[in-house]
Amino acid sequence: MRGDGPLLADLQTRVMTRWKASSIHLSVSAIIATAVLALMLLLWYPYPLFEAVGGQQVLLILLGVDVTIGPLATFIIFNKGKSRKALTFDLSVIALLQVSALIYGMSVVFQARPAFMVFSKDSFDMVTANMLSDEDIARSRYPEFRSLPLTGPVYVYSEMPADIRERSEVSLSVFSGKDLSQYPQYYQPYAEHGLAAARAAKPIAELRKQNPDHVEEIDAAVDHSGRTEAEMGYVPLRAKYQNQAVLVGLNDGKVLKVLPINPW
Repeated sequence: MRGDGPLLADLQTRVMTRWKASSIHLSVSAIIATAVLALMLLLWYPYPLFEAVGGQQVLLILLGVDVTIGPLATFIIFNKGKSRKALTFDLSVIALLQVSALIYGMSVVFQARPAFMVFSKDSFDMVTANMLSDEDIARSRYPEFRSLPLTGPVYVYSEMPADIRERSEVSLSVFSGKDLSQYPQYYQPYAEHGLAAARAAKPIAELRKQNPDHVEEIDAAVDHSGRTEAEMGYVPLRAKYQNQAVLVGLNDGKVLKVLPINPW
């Protein structure tokens, strides 16, 4: 039994060392994950658009790789009995794989970010960066729309072209999954056409009636808007994963707030 003492002490030292190494790895990974999350939510996906594009799924994968798998792998492979060279190599491989996964995940998140909020007819459509090709963007008639925004989506106005040939092209493209909102050549500055959104806006009372569980949230948005309820309305926002409601001013169409609640 006494002979087991050194062996037990050595085992305890190894276990503690593994825990320490994986804990350090976890701490570093958590800091990186927090920075990534802040970048996503503050720059690319301003609230509440993150939910509208299904960002939760991407985030879970991203954090799962960065915060869970990396530190777990460190715990498994760390062995004080290994040579410094072998241990350095193993940890370097883990770090490389983790960084590669993070870069890939970030590229997916970046490409899926909301780029334009396109108002047309009676609603907004969220257009993400990966829905537009370089050729699409290059055809925009306004220079400010010939590049994808990097700091959150830009509100624009669009309407069916007057030219019959172009109108037919847009109409037929619906069958291939592409609609008017994905034609940047028809984008126009929203500020110049905000009244179109104002005319299409529905009463806030209707939004409140359709969402009895979100009355407090709606009332808070109205209170913080700086306008009376009679001076504002809402316009539906269509997005891939969650439709939302855009509050606009009735006298100018100015976007006041986006609420993550059902507009229909």
